[in-house]
Amino acid sequence: MVALYIRLSRADDTGEKRLESNSIENQRRLLRDFLSELPDLREKDSEEFIDDGYSGTNFQRPAFQRMLSLVKRQVVTTVIVKDFSRFGRNYVECSDYVEKLFPFLGTRFISISDNYDSGSCQESGIDLAMKNIVNSYYSKDLSRKVTSTFDLKRENGEFFFAVPFGYLKDENRPGKVIIDDKAAEVVRHIFSLACEGLSTGMIAKRLNRENVPTVAAYNRDHRVKGKSGALENREFAAWNGTKVGQILKNEVYAGTFVLQKRRLVSTGSKKSEPIECPKKIPDNHPAIVDLETFSEAQKIFRRIQRKPSETRRYPLKSKVFCGNCGYAMTYQENVYAECYFFCSHSAQTGLSSGCPSERFSEELLNERVFLRLRQWMMLLETACGAAEEAERMRQQGLNLLSTEAETLQSAIDSLKSQKLALYESYADGQLSKDDYIAEKASATSEISSIQSELMRLHEKEQELRYTRNRRKPELDSLLESVHLFASEPHLTRKMSETFITRITIYDKWQMDITWNGEDLITPDEKS
Repeated sequence: MVALYIRLSRADDTGEKRLESNSIENQRRLLRDFLSELPDLREKDSEEFIDDGYSGTNFQRPAFQRMLSLVKRQVVTTVIVKDFSRFGRNYVECSDYVEKLFPFLGTRFISISDNYDSGSCQESGIDLAMKNIVNSYYSKDLSRKVTSTFDLKRENGEFFFAVPFGYLKDENRPGKVIIDDKAAEVVRHIFSLACEGLSTGMIAKRLNRENVPTVAAYNRDHRVKGKSGALENREFAAWNGTKVGQILKNEVYAGTFVLQKRRLVSTGSKKSEPIECPKKIPDNHPAIVDLETFSEAQKIFRRIQRKPSETRRYPLKSKVFCGNCGYAMTYQENVYAECYFFCSHSAQTGLSSGCPSERFSEELLNERVFLRLRQWMMLLETACGAAEEAERMRQQGLNLLSTEAETLQSAIDSLKSQKLALYESYADGQLSKDDYIAEKASATSEISSIQSELMRLHEKEQELRYTRNRRKPELDSLLESVHLFASEPHLTRKMSETFITRITIYDKWQMDITWNGEDLITPDEKS
């Protein structure tokens, strides 16, 4: 298989940095046109791997990782990119892939704009290294420029991303905010209740009893620009202690602008670390509550602080959801008693939501899920077998079509030779003009008929190539996991992460499981 790798970062596609030459469509057109001109590759199966909006400073990109897994299994034998910068901007890692991993696996790597083809060694290792170094330094320089721009905006106390609840962007002064009076009343109410001594949980229940909309619900209903509540379950949207705590801890409501609370570990890294003493700008913008009220409200957090305890990573962590409200179920870990899951939505919000009140034993749930998982693993094996058979039949069909096409092409070549022989016989006087014209017309007609049949075969061949199961490698990857866990006697965290997307519990007897790769199985195979 030929992999056409396409990448576009946010810096390439936004604002002044927009580069049309690097657009997804432009890269796709360039790669497809280039592939069509390579006689040794154009007949092979090809697939696009697109990372839209991902930085080139690291290789933790979903499409790249999917392509890499196919490269390692030697499903992908050729990788084509527009240029080295689309492949990656990290010099060390880029060189490792192009100069070490790909040659070791026998994978051909082509960079069109750089005129580099590992199959023909058109460029020296020094030239390749220099281009990767330039790309790496360009990315770091761009990152520094973007960071310095953000830092300058922070130093000026500008809100250049989404503004906090209770505020709106000032359309007349970029980077500044004004108070959203209606939302600000909710914020003041929360601080007032905290100053009265209510805990975050008690405040949440009070807000729910008063039918105060949550932050997400408010932004959605009032169509606040740049805000969305799409992730919140609209029917069961409610306040809880966590949401209340986030507002009470935010110094922005006292008019203080905190420049930066966290920073990236390094350029291109997705890991960040907290800043111990973040810089602050007091009186930066209109305050919703005064400093005295803000300080008084912080006392409730000192009262409820608890010593963190180490908890084990249980098999179904973050996988179990309530079938009624849709929120994640709470896990109760006990040392000397049975551990269980339960829906805490009603307890946290103070609302009667109709959620199940039962406690679901972790041990029994693990056993039930494990039995269902065994059935799913058997289904995956069956689906993989069916996919293998379908691929075998497809390849067999392609081989038959190829043989027929070769036979027809040989017949065409033979007829063309026959036409040439007729002309030579006519020129030598061995054949009359009338006979020559008649036999030539007959040969021409037969060639035309065979060419029509050949075209039909080519169309059928293209149709067969198009109908291949492009996601079969994903099925194969799941099958490898099936074999890996075949001897496991009980459910493990690794098995859960590999096969399970979500478990929805309605009651003690009804449970739905959403499996990873469920969309790879046809309805007939599921039944």
